[in-house]
Amino acid sequence: MPQLTLKPPYPPRIVFENDDFLVVDKPPFLLSHPTRRNDRPSVLSWLTQERNGASFFLANRLDRETSGLVLVGKDAAAASALGRLMEKRLIEKEYLAIVWGRLACDFLRIDAPLGYIGISEGNPVAIRQGIRAEGAPAITVLRSLCSGEEVSLLRAFPKTGRLHQIRVHLSAIRHPVVGDKIYGPDPNCFLQFAAHGWTPELAERLCLNRHALHASRLSFRWQGKEVAVAAPLPPDLTGFLRERGIAHHPA
Repeated sequence: MPQLTLKPPYPPRIVFENDDFLVVDKPPFLLSHPTRRNDRPSVLSWLTQERNGASFFLANRLDRETSGLVLVGKDAAAASALGRLMEKRLIEKEYLAIVWGRLACDFLRIDAPLGYIGISEGNPVAIRQGIRAEGAPAITVLRSLCSGEEVSLLRAFPKTGRLHQIRVHLSAIRHPVVGDKIYGPDPNCFLQFAAHGWTPELAERLCLNRHALHASRLSFRWQGKEVAVAAPLPPDLTGFLRERGIAHHPA
């Protein structure tokens, strides 16, 4: 039977907190922000419930399927200040990505502008991004951690913050993120999932029910002090690697 709704496999957790903001390790399938319908759980609704109705303000967001670190201000001023640090590229972000294949080198810098592709016969997904000469500048640095016969685990450092940036760049070099419904084997997988949920057919094509991307580290200066926060690769991704003979030992 298809699963129409995929639920977070583990609860969110607060991994850092000070007087101004906190950092949440978000599980996959949990929204960062409430939708217009406001009836689906999110990082913000979870925090409000945990803290007896207090209000919180997102400083960054992750896609629903992406797991990892989300910055949350305790008031609008803190969230705005964190947002300005991101705009100035003063917050260092690191992701872990499981991709198909093995990179030809251990280090790679991708500098390729990104933008909307647009609906066409070859692209049925309106939100899909691609490399566009007239697009916004986008830079991603990749470092290989370990590889098996089928997949590799990479560290990805986005130096810009474009929509789906890491996923698009990895797809462009023919090492798409495992489980990616938009930038993987066929963008029609995204439409099939939206219409029918997680089916055996999608499981056979994608091998993982979400894209294998995890926001693992954040580092920046805040009020004169260094802040560095990390979240290890979650169980669903370590399990996927283990099934393919790859043992990941976080540094």
